[in-house]
Amino acid sequence: MDTDVLRDLRGPSAAAGGVFWQTERQLMVFDADAAAQANADNYADLTLPDRLRDLVLRRPSTPVSWKRVRSAWLAQLRTLSGEDGLAALDARMDSLLRARTGVSLNLPWLAHEVSFRSLLPIVLDGLSPADRAKISEDAIAKLARLMGEAEEDPPWWRSWRPVSIQVKAGLVVRRELRRRARDAGAARADLTQPITAGLLGELGMDRAVDAVTAVLTAIAGPPGAAAGCVMYELVNRPDWADRLAAEFASVRTAELYRSGTRCAPVAHRFVKEVLRRWTSPTMLTRSVRTPIRVAGHDLAVGQHFVLSPAMVHQDPRHWRDPDVFDPDRWLSGAPHGRHYVPFGWAPTACVGAGLGLCQLVLLCRLLCTTFRIELPEAATPTMAIGPVPLPRGFDGRLSVRDRRPAARNG
Repeated sequence: MDTDVLRDLRGPSAAAGGVFWQTERQLMVFDADAAAQANADNYADLTLPDRLRDLVLRRPSTPVSWKRVRSAWLAQLRTLSGEDGLAALDARMDSLLRARTGVSLNLPWLAHEVSFRSLLPIVLDGLSPADRAKISEDAIAKLARLMGEAEEDPPWWRSWRPVSIQVKAGLVVRRELRRRARDAGAARADLTQPITAGLLGELGMDRAVDAVTAVLTAIAGPPGAAAGCVMYELVNRPDWADRLAAEFASVRTAELYRSGTRCAPVAHRFVKEVLRRWTSPTMLTRSVRTPIRVAGHDLAVGQHFVLSPAMVHQDPRHWRDPDVFDPDRWLSGAPHGRHYVPFGWAPTACVGAGLGLCQLVLLCRLLCTTFRIELPEAATPTMAIGPVPLPRGFDGRLSVRDRRPAARNG
């Protein structure tokens, strides 16, 4: 795996002001303002594609705007991100970490496991153990590809397996949507419920399944990558880990659940800087949906443009010492605007941005007050920049901290 997929793009990007052609059909858009405008123009019309059934029958589907789906999710997330929701999320992460103590671990995989499995009930709750296993298997298969651990060109007798896993996961979602549509008593407080209760008739089953599986895919990658980078920085920067531990010692967990990140400003700054310095995903490829013009370049339908939040966050035109990890750059009054985009650009930015920040702050609390990451004495982990940032050589053990005052080991 290349240790930095952006290395060869930085020079051309700087020379071209952040917008340049990589191939005849692919425009790289690494300038912050141009990226924001390109995304806004490309997704000005967010009407969902026609249902598969209607395509087969050669008839139009009921038009539905993606904004309606996003609006329904945002309303539900206000409940899921409330005090009870954050307490439940924290408890799930605590339980998952506790189950992994005392054994040698690949810490980036641990971060992905804890992140995905703790978020899964927020997207799709009430699954049987067998169905949870199918959803998790699909997430693991996607993660293996994302982290460069899957075969690039598997033999034909193995190439069908990822498709089979994905189909099984889709069938789980389809069955759950049908079950809830038939039985009002099957309702759950998750992101699947507003699809079932308010939009299933308009969307149709195919588009409803796509909506839910899109969120499942989203929580299988970037959140876990961010969690792994939080672990990496806490281990590499014991001074910041001590500052966070001191802050959490003065804040009751109930207050943290009620206020989200507001009562933990140091941890909030730390997490924001992790997301800036190690942004996931590294690049986003977008198909051109309608003819657009980007920084003087014309793009036609069928061409592609590539956005990179990571390149925006490393642009020295907008960031002081962009290669330096400095959470104090986020102290009150620092300007950021559209130059800080860890959750993407409007109108397709991540709907769970607020919850994602809270999850990472809660993870910091667990790792600074309840658990301890212990690396082998000779370990020197480094960061590789692939599709997502990935700490390398980052294996270790997780232990429960001694509540008595003691010297810090990790």
